[in-house]
Amino acid sequence: MTIRKIRYVIPGAVVAVLIGYAAFYIAGFNKALDPLVAGIVLGIIARFFIGKRDFLDKGFAFIAKVLIPIGIVIYGVNLKFHQLNVIPLTTWLQIIIGVIIIFGLNYLLCSKLSVSTKTGLLISTGTAICGASAIAFATPAVEAESEHTGTSLLVITVWGLVGVISYPLLQKYIGMSVDNYALLCATTLPQTGLVKTAAAQYGSDCVQTAMTIKMARTCMIIVLVCLLPRLAGLRKSGCIGTKSHSQCFLLGFILVGLAFSFIPQLRPYAKDVKPFAAILWTMAMTGLGLTVDLRTIAHKIVKPLLLGLLLWLAVVINFFTGYYGMGY
Repeated sequence: MTIRKIRYVIPGAVVAVLIGYAAFYIAGFNKALDPLVAGIVLGIIARFFIGKRDFLDKGFAFIAKVLIPIGIVIYGVNLKFHQLNVIPLTTWLQIIIGVIIIFGLNYLLCSKLSVSTKTGLLISTGTAICGASAIAFATPAVEAESEHTGTSLLVITVWGLVGVISYPLLQKYIGMSVDNYALLCATTLPQTGLVKTAAAQYGSDCVQTAMTIKMARTCMIIVLVCLLPRLAGLRKSGCIGTKSHSQCFLLGFILVGLAFSFIPQLRPYAKDVKPFAAILWTMAMTGLGLTVDLRTIAHKIVKPLLLGLLLWLAVVINFFTGYYGMGY
């Protein structure tokens, strides 16, 4: 990028960074609030009041374009490949079957509900894998617009919050064990913060079990991101050899995860890297939010919300099918 072009993106980039940092700060007050969601919501709200400003728009788009690939690589610090062997085969089956059900149902419902393919894929990815982070990964993979990303993030957050409120009541009614409740939270709630909040109702052991299983779901993004371009009807598929440079950052994500998993000297530094990764993600999502017209999303949100509800209910039904049918 030339110096002249950089000059055009500076105003919008500065605004996006400042609002993104504010969103990250606000999210710190409540563990259930994902900073990525806070970033895009605050960005959308700010855009509503700022309005369309040509001298800012290039900077907003620039921040998202630059920081999403970098965030993908650094987010690999959250992977713990060395702990995957502790997860039972039945739990892996629960996760894999859930992913297949969600994407199969999405394929059947998108056209019937008149939801765009890209929005449907992002909602499915967020529901099946790890919420806002998975959607951030999937956005460049399916070449989604900011409107698709903003809509999908809002949808999974709404139903995730419903889950956080309803799951403790459901646990008391059914009388589930702590391990089974942790499995319910980890395999059916979209975002890490929501999983922690719901599991924390029953102590630190429940949280630890839930987060280990949730990490296994996060690892599924490696396979899924390579398949998403084909599911979106794009010609390219996979990471290596694709024309999309942002997808190739998936390799960096894997390498960072492997490094922090199997190089003991690096593990102590993971806790220092994670906040940095979260800040980058938040600023990137804020940049996306600042390009979204709130009125456009408001007019189109009903059908994506219905799709998100049906996908979430499907994965919950899948859990209880295993719970009663296989003795979980």
